[in-house]
Amino acid sequence: MAYAASKGFTLMEMVITLTMLAIMVSVAGPYLSLGAQAYNQSAASIDTLGKLRNASERLTREIREIRRLPSGDYDVTLGANPLVFTKRDGETVTIDVAPPVVTLSYDDSVPGVTPVLTDEVVSLAFRYLRADGTTDASVPGEVAYIEFELVLDPAPAGNPYSQRGRVALRNQQ
Repeated sequence: MAYAASKGFTLMEMVITLTMLAIMVSVAGPYLSLGAQAYNQSAASIDTLGKLRNASERLTREIREIRRLPSGDYDVTLGANPLVFTKRDGETVTIDVAPPVVTLSYDDSVPGVTPVLTDEVVSLAFRYLRADGTTDASVPGEVAYIEFELVLDPAPAGNPYSQRGRVALRNQQ
């Protein structure tokens, strides 16, 4: 008596296949998870570095426009925070840090609107230097350079990124 060819899987074949599939998923799963985690961390770092570059360039452009008064002094308030100065066009600028944000506001800013320059801020420090580039200036008339250091951190336990900039003030009134 001849048996007809079977069409399908036996229960034993199905159990062995599912067991092998479960073993492969349990071995490969953590590697896929680590890959996704690395991608997310890289994307966050790239985003933070972009914010850092943009904020540093904007700070440099604004500081470069500090007005020099007829007395020879620059129209800038020396201090740690906030940095307040008047640009050559007469507009007053305030750069203030209150982690996790840096704000950049103008005298004609809209009331009630917080003009955020960047977020993820750990710190922003200013240093005012004389013409020799190393000695701290004590009065606005001595300032030739303003140096800043901006530190951003993409996550609470991440790697902080810092950018230091030095801006030479123009001698134009």
